[in-house]
Amino acid sequence: MVRLLLAFVPLVGGLLTTCTAKNSNPREQERRPNVILISIDTLRPDHLGCYGYEKDTSPALDMLCEDAVVFEQAIAHAPSTLHSHASMLTSLLPHHHQATWSAKTRIPEGALSLAEVFQEAGYRTAAFTGGGQMDRIFGLDQGFEVFEQPMLEHFEDTVWKGVEWVESDDTRPFFLFLHSYEVHHPYTPKADYLALFDDGYSGSLPGEISLELLGQINNEEIDFDEADLGHVLAAYDAEIRSADVGVSHLIRYLKDKGLYDDTLVVFTSDHGEEFGEHGLVGVHSHTLFDELLRVPLVVKFTSSKHAGMRAGFQVRGIDIPPTIVSAAGLQVPSEFSGTDLGKLLADDRLEELSAISRLDFPPWYPGTTSVRTRRWKLIEGELRDLLRDPGEEWYASPNTGGIEAAELLDQALHQALEEREPFPPEVVAPPDSTLDELRALGYIQ
Repeated sequence: MVRLLLAFVPLVGGLLTTCTAKNSNPREQERRPNVILISIDTLRPDHLGCYGYEKDTSPALDMLCEDAVVFEQAIAHAPSTLHSHASMLTSLLPHHHQATWSAKTRIPEGALSLAEVFQEAGYRTAAFTGGGQMDRIFGLDQGFEVFEQPMLEHFEDTVWKGVEWVESDDTRPFFLFLHSYEVHHPYTPKADYLALFDDGYSGSLPGEISLELLGQINNEEIDFDEADLGHVLAAYDAEIRSADVGVSHLIRYLKDKGLYDDTLVVFTSDHGEEFGEHGLVGVHSHTLFDELLRVPLVVKFTSSKHAGMRAGFQVRGIDIPPTIVSAAGLQVPSEFSGTDLGKLLADDRLEELSAISRLDFPPWYPGTTSVRTRRWKLIEGELRDLLRDPGEEWYASPNTGGIEAAELLDQALHQALEEREPFPPEVVAPPDSTLDELRALGYIQ
């Protein structure tokens, strides 16, 4: 198992909480918890109440957080959908799983997926996704008995799809994966949700922020000021509030059916979105800055164990599969590269996990890989000091310990990449229906 530990950055007091992971008899399936993994595409954690946002975008998720562990420093492995979700579902770095949109390659058939682990353990497995880069042709369906991609506009509707499937059979525990593009551009919120966040906007932009409009903004083809940016952010926040309704319905259903205590719920995202931090508005996939790599990660263990805990140490998308598998009482496969976060929470002392991310660009493109700790980030030899410069506006000074940090980060990166052989790329040809979905999401012009 690849565990990327950097001993030179120890955790400070208050960052480590306690948790105990238990393994049960594999034959005692009736005692195993149900598992629901939720991914709201393009969701920034700093726009959620449980991560300190002052606007009321996420009341249902905030209530779930009261029963859960909130990981405050979760890092995605890519600022794009397929690249990141492939890591989330296989516990492999993008460099190893090789699933890319840019080269039209899939998760390799030989890679072990999270769903396959649960399927082999006797679980029912189902996924309901938004299509596009989450299309089954990219290998995301491995291990799922049911894999549907209805590309519904609202997460609430995706939730009801999942609920209908859950109710179709209650003889086995289930693993359910729910994915939604509701927060992804274009931003087309309902008027009543937009009114909650628009705060008297009187500018010229419409209520729906189209891909064409974002292109005009970023190409400086129209006048765009701070009030206009606030309006775009309001549309984004309104879509978060709408997606939160789906969270509310799901939690209410689990409680009404007596399933809540026995269900492990994991809530996360694949990447964030830029809103002017480095010059562009309403886009992602193009940089390795934190507005694109920071994601929410909320884990509600069974019986609301460790309710209300907040973990400040750095975690990664590849840590989700081993954490879920271990919490379900199953053996974590050696094929997984991530770390069981339940065990981290139980340790008295732990060196920090480093996070490796990659752009879904051709390998020869400059600046395609980053490696980071909570303080330092190295992007192809360029070092950022995130403590002194959280906005990543300049390079770190050698006089602040940067030389040593850069050397250790580079060493950790090469060690992680060399510990596992990458899978050979498996090229696929997306059908016209998938290409149409990708056009609607702005991935194809």
